[in-house]
Amino acid sequence: MRPPDSEGAERRLCLLFLVLSLFFSASLLLSCGRGDAERRGETLPEERKLIVYTSHKEEVYRPLILEFEAKTGIFVELHAGGSTEMLKRLEEDSGYSECDIMFGGGVELLEADKEFLEPYRSSYADQIAGRFLSSDDSWTAFTELPLVFIYNNKLLSEGEAPKSWRELLTERWRGRIAFADPERSGTSYTILQTILSLCPGREDEALEDFARALSGESAGGSGEVLSEVESGEKLMGITLEESAWKEIARGEDLSLVYPEEGSSAVPDGVAIAKNAPHPENARRFVDFCVSDEVQRYAVDELYRRPVRTDIPGPGGEDFPVLPLSIEKMGREKNALLERWAELSKGGGE
Repeated sequence: MRPPDSEGAERRLCLLFLVLSLFFSASLLLSCGRGDAERRGETLPEERKLIVYTSHKEEVYRPLILEFEAKTGIFVELHAGGSTEMLKRLEEDSGYSECDIMFGGGVELLEADKEFLEPYRSSYADQIAGRFLSSDDSWTAFTELPLVFIYNNKLLSEGEAPKSWRELLTERWRGRIAFADPERSGTSYTILQTILSLCPGREDEALEDFARALSGESAGGSGEVLSEVESGEKLMGITLEESAWKEIARGEDLSLVYPEEGSSAVPDGVAIAKNAPHPENARRFVDFCVSDEVQRYAVDELYRRPVRTDIPGPGGEDFPVLPLSIEKMGREKNALLERWAELSKGGGE
């Protein structure tokens, strides 16, 4: 497959100009606003601050944070790490007013930690597809993220590449699959839940089969999954659609597969921390993430699918969406991760 078609060189050049303009204008604001204040020994007033915990890669969060700062005059203190890692930090900081926003991580992880979140219904909620809405407004969906398989064209042909989730549970792929540690990667937790959804009545057996197929090995994070496939260390990997398209657009000799049974498409999200020190700025950031401008940017530049019904997607392949309950995934998180840790230690044996 080829990446989704662009809508013309002229439009992409305009978008690039817009992004660069925002980048430089935001950088100027940062240097002239916060920098001048610091040089004068002043501190920024609280009404101009926002503390963000994010699990997004820098290529995702940096242009968005810079644009938010440029548009609002609010300056962001950023803390980045893996989704599970940052959520644990959010739990530890609860009650100490050290975080305003959790930006990133699958919404099933946000659902599991919603006791540490402050409900907020975005002003754009009516434009968001119903399947992406939180039942109690604990979180707001940011983008839809389908799971796909990715393989190295130098090592596998299209006919040799895996076509289904069930195929990954067999001996054929033992030790050949790149998969991130779900203790650090929210994407990998979604992968485990996706596999379980296809094996009703034999969930634990399916977990054992998958752990055996991995031979007890896992990548340190989602980014390392792509690196292991690109280097040939692993023949194939499981990753997000947007991550796969980005690598292909960068010139990596990779192909992706939409599993024949279908795939999950759990969105990532943004949420306000309980006891947020800057709650009004936090609400502005949530609305910013699902604004028309940012959702279109996510489609055109980040290879992501929007959560708004009034914005067209990137034109990627349609696929059957496996029904996963966000609430159920949230409830099961701790128990499933504990069981997976047991199986991983023994290599699935």
